[in-house]
Amino acid sequence: MTACFAFLLFLPQEVYSPADFVRPTGGTLQSRFDGAVAQGRAGNTDTFWVAYQMPARANTYLTSPDGIESLNTNQPERLGLFVLVKRSDGAIDKIRIVNLSQEVRVHDRKVYWLGEPNGEENAALLLRIARTSSTTQVKNEAIFWLGQEISRQAGEDLEKLATNDPEVEVQKQAVFALSLRKNDESIPSLERIAKEHPNSAVRKQAIFWLGQKRDPRVLDFFEQLLKK
Repeated sequence: MTACFAFLLFLPQEVYSPADFVRPTGGTLQSRFDGAVAQGRAGNTDTFWVAYQMPARANTYLTSPDGIESLNTNQPERLGLFVLVKRSDGAIDKIRIVNLSQEVRVHDRKVYWLGEPNGEENAALLLRIARTSSTTQVKNEAIFWLGQEISRQAGEDLEKLATNDPEVEVQKQAVFALSLRKNDESIPSLERIAKEHPNSAVRKQAIFWLGQKRDPRVLDFFEQLLKK
């Protein structure tokens, strides 16, 4: 270990706990988010966090590509969405999900806390991030969590992303997020994409996730495809 590196290890760090988080004002989640970005960009660090508690949801499940489902039937955890923002241009560098039921401490970067928005506000902000982010990874993270939002509007927005986003990988992520939603909502959307989407890779993605559904409507759909 060089002397310089050893010195850096012992430099004091700023450590922020929830009591230290900055709380921007504003009547909506979007206005507080924009205010937080403005405050952070006026600061003196290269990056900063903007965070809020996501709406609680029970019985959330994830499906892996091998068809195994992990279903949470217990009380939902308190989850925080932390967005790392660059001071230089206000762009989002990454998204992190934090379990707020545990002790939270953030090193070296100030946190702007936006409170506990409702589901509609959460969905609207995630959609904005998915549409405007310059990185595919951030878009995909936002789309995944948009898929967990229970509002019908979130499902409609996902189908639009699956159809209209300029990146095929983002379209496929939107299809995956749709597949995690309740069957009465996800199956009609996936069937439309499987039949009508102009990109064959996205159509195949929709067909794959339809195949993971245990629903007689899917069998009828596949029967119609085979007859063509």
